Amino acid sequence: MKVSKLSYIVAIVLALLAGVAVYVYQSSADSRALAGKQGVTVVVAKADLAVGTKLSDAVGAGAVGYATYPAGTLPAGTLATIDATNSGMVVSHAIGAGQLILGSELSTFVNPNALIQIPSGRIAVSVNIDDAARVASFVQPGSRVVVYWTPADDKESRVLLPAADVIAVGAVSTASTNPANAGNGSLVTLALTPADAPRVVLASKTGSLYFGLLSDGTAVSTSSRATADALRSN
Repeated sequence: MKVSKLSYIVAIVLALLAGVAVYVYQSSADSRALAGKQGVTVVVAKADLAVGTKLSDAVGAGAVGYATYPAGTLPAGTLATIDATNSGMVVSHAIGAGQLILGSELSTFVNPNALIQIPSGRIAVSVNIDDAARVASFVQPGSRVVVYWTPADDKESRVLLPAADVIAVGAVSTASTNPANAGNGSLVTLALTPADAPRVVLASKTGSLYFGLLSDGTAVSTSSRATADALRSN
C-alpha cells in the first residue's frame, strides 16, 4: 500500500506534539516537587498553650515562635505569622510544645467549660487552702485526696469526703504561658457529686479543710474523726 507524504507529515507532527506534552508535564511535575520541598516559615508553640491563652500573651511570654518546614509537609491552615489580625485571638484547643499552630485552633472567644475538663455528672468546686493543707505542692490535677473538715471551734476534725478527684490547682486559663496570670496557687478544684458539692461549700464557710493525698488501695472510713478532748486524754 502506498503511503502518502501527507500521512508522514501528520505522523511527524503528532510525534512532536506528544514529545512536547511529555516535556511540559515532566517540567511541571519537577516544579511541583521543588515547590513542595521549598522552606516555609510558620508559627510553632515553644511551650504548652492552655485553652484560653491569648496569642499576644503567648508571644510576650516567649511561648510561641517561628520555624521553617518544607511546604509539602504542612497541614492546611498552618499559621504563617502573628499580626494585628490574629494576635487578639485565644487558643480554643490545648496545644503542646513543639506543635504547629493552626488557624482552626484559635478563636475570638472560648467557652468557659472548655477551660477545665469536668467529668460527666460531676460539679467543679474550688476551695482556698494553704500549702500544708494541700500536702505542700504534691496535690496536683489527677490526684485523689481525702478531705478532712475542722469546724471553726477547733474541737474536732472528721472525714468529710473519703475520696475526691482533683481536676485543677490554681488558675487554669493562662498559668502555663504567663506566670503573672497564674492566680492563687492555693486554689484547688475538686470534681464532686451533686450531693457532695454543697457539703464542701458549707464546710469551707464554717471551718477549715485539710487534704490527705491517697495512695492506690487506701480506704478511709467516713466515721474517722478526732476530738480535742480525746487528744488531751492521751
